[in-house]
Amino acid sequence: MTRSVEDRLRDAFSAGAELVSPEKLGPVAHPAAIRPRRGVRGLPVLTAAAVVVILAVVALVAKVIAVPAPVSPPVLAPSDGNEALRRLAAQVARLPEDRGAYWRRSMRTDALVRVQAGGRAFNAVASWTTELWLPRDPKDLVQTQNGEPNLRPATPADERAWRAAGSPAKVQRVCTPGTRAADCVKLPMRAKRTDCWYTRGVTPDHGPAAHPLGPYTLAEISALPADDKGLRAWLRARWEADRTKRATARTEEAALADSRFLLTTPLTPAARAAVLRLLADLPTTSVLGPAKDPLGRGGLAVDLTKGSEYSGEFGEDDEVTEDHTTVLDPLTGEILADVTKAGESTVGLAEGGIMSAMIYTPDTGWTDDRPKPPANCRRV
Repeated sequence: MTRSVEDRLRDAFSAGAELVSPEKLGPVAHPAAIRPRRGVRGLPVLTAAAVVVILAVVALVAKVIAVPAPVSPPVLAPSDGNEALRRLAAQVARLPEDRGAYWRRSMRTDALVRVQAGGRAFNAVASWTTELWLPRDPKDLVQTQNGEPNLRPATPADERAWRAAGSPAKVQRVCTPGTRAADCVKLPMRAKRTDCWYTRGVTPDHGPAAHPLGPYTLAEISALPADDKGLRAWLRARWEADRTKRATARTEEAALADSRFLLTTPLTPAARAAVLRLLADLPTTSVLGPAKDPLGRGGLAVDLTKGSEYSGEFGEDDEVTEDHTTVLDPLTGEILADVTKAGESTVGLAEGGIMSAMIYTPDTGWTDDRPKPPANCRRV
């Protein structure tokens, strides 16, 4: 069962809360997997304290890539359908193999939340960072790091509203009608994290570092077929095995569309190109054209869930339609960011406003650096 962003972090702001590990959740980090649009209002609402999720996944902005000569980014023109994605795949296939002792993924997640204080309602942004160090040699240590979320006013106007309310240390989350008071807790306003924790171990089978690539192993990812036919056969075999084991009603077409989650793993350039070609051929993929991610990096915007409808919670509205966009690096085909925008307006949120963003920093990629225990961080 797909879980929403709010579901995966119930007590992020509670002292001593154990954060849900994205690795234990499988390949559901992409915001398009958050929640399908509901057909009826008034269904049980999500836990209001679940503001955000620590998702220590995803993306491959290569830190160490030895490119023999500069390669010009492809022409990102949306007028020719998904051809831009196929051209990108052709370019990625020519990249050299990635090298390094560790695959490091570093990610920042932002989520917009409606709050109130002193009789004033305004928006705040919850932000947190996560990091994974995954060794090429399974005998080396795996390290994860999670930071406690901070909460700050979203815009200068929101900051003025917060200050007009007396700059309170805690604010009340605005919740959907009918939410239990115990689930609609106050949230601490803080510009910086006050706690972080990390794990270190050799191929752990439990805890925050378990299953760092969701249902995949690094050996499987390293051996992923680099041709379209082989990739389809590999995905079909996994789908059939899953169908037999879980008696799921998931279709083979859905399994092919889920190949997008492979882009959140350390694929070889050839395998990444195969995934991009497969996605370009699916009716659920639509190239949107040039775009910038929240860090201002230029990329290729792609809708990987074309034809699907999704909704999320914001403030008192429990069914705000959502638009999901993935921004790909125009040189490597790796994910720069996954962005969720409001597909409609509601109180405190205009249509097109960013509701959440998962941003994969330039530190993500293969490196010969090795993880060190982070300073001022407790080991769990």
